[in-house]
Amino acid sequence: MDFKNNRTFMKSGFDLPEREFISDQERGLPPPSVEKAMDSNLRIIELPVVDKNIMKHSDLYDCLNNRRSRRNYKDLPITLEELSFLLWSTQGVQKMIPAYKNTGHITLRPVPSAGGRHAYETYLAVNNVAGLEKGIYIYLPLAHKLAFYHSVDNLPDKLIYAYGGENYQEEAMWLGRAPVVFLWSCIPYRGEWRYHGEAHRLMLLDIGHICQNLYLASEGIGCGTCAIAGYVQKAFDELLGIDGENEYVVYVSAVGKVE
Repeated sequence: MDFKNNRTFMKSGFDLPEREFISDQERGLPPPSVEKAMDSNLRIIELPVVDKNIMKHSDLYDCLNNRRSRRNYKDLPITLEELSFLLWSTQGVQKMIPAYKNTGHITLRPVPSAGGRHAYETYLAVNNVAGLEKGIYIYLPLAHKLAFYHSVDNLPDKLIYAYGGENYQEEAMWLGRAPVVFLWSCIPYRGEWRYHGEAHRLMLLDIGHICQNLYLASEGIGCGTCAIAGYVQKAFDELLGIDGENEYVVYVSAVGKVE
């Protein structure tokens, strides 16, 4: 296999004449929304105010030193207070900066993003969160709220299948048992609007920042997480009801309480 093109993709090309581009931002086209438009009929769930006192392990060194991928979860629910903290830690909006010279609105969050584009939406597959019914939710970062997206029959089985299809059912049982699964979808035009062909490499860097914050925040509140990047793409996209082209799942990470 020739890996040359894949290796080139990982490199910065902003200075290369053959990779020059004119972005939609430079063309003067309006920027995409910083948050996905929601059906006004969706049920909105208020989240508790983020409270740093929820931290059980507040020493940053300990959180870094203890960070591991954890798949063995207790049969205990995640609380709304814990979920609120994890959502804020990964995609919460701290401040909105007004548009300036056709930059579009910029959101400041606990995670960095190239050009402040923040191309990701956070969905949750909820199996066992106190006060929430099972199903798919989407996080509304501007308001720090949840919207109930839809219910799913046999949600654990669908998560297990999406992990690896028919061949990895036994290996994927842990995912079906997780109290909550974070599913990050990318809306690529948010990055493409500014960075054109360079956007996709940058957006992959961004999702690494997001997931690492989930790892550290989980360690801090006595939970564990395990990210997966190998899965059945169509199965996860269909689980969320997204088209797989203008929005598609890029990364998944389960969360549960651990010893």
